Amino acid sequence: MDPEHGFIIDGFPTLELAIEFARRWTRDSLESFRKPNQSKKELRKMWYMFGETAIVLDSDYSANSELDFFIDHPATLEERDWQSVKKKAGIQ
Repeated sequence: MDPEHGFIIDGFPTLELAIEFARRWTRDSLESFRKPNQSKKELRKMWYMFGETAIVLDSDYSANSELDFFIDHPATLEERDWQSVKKKAGIQ
């Protein structure tokens, strides 16, 4: 991780919550670049240039591994709501 461009959010009580947070964080980032009539290729390019991904330390999960799925399936508001996962985990 590049310390200038990354940070750690710790304190998740379960691996499942940490992974759900990572998924939602990354999906929220991707969706911020989605525009009407945009090609998947354009969306991918925007995300790789400016998007944010999350990984779960001490596991093999990286939300980037689901990027194709995220591009093919626009996220609902709930699927983007990483803040609710932090709250559920008791993280401020």
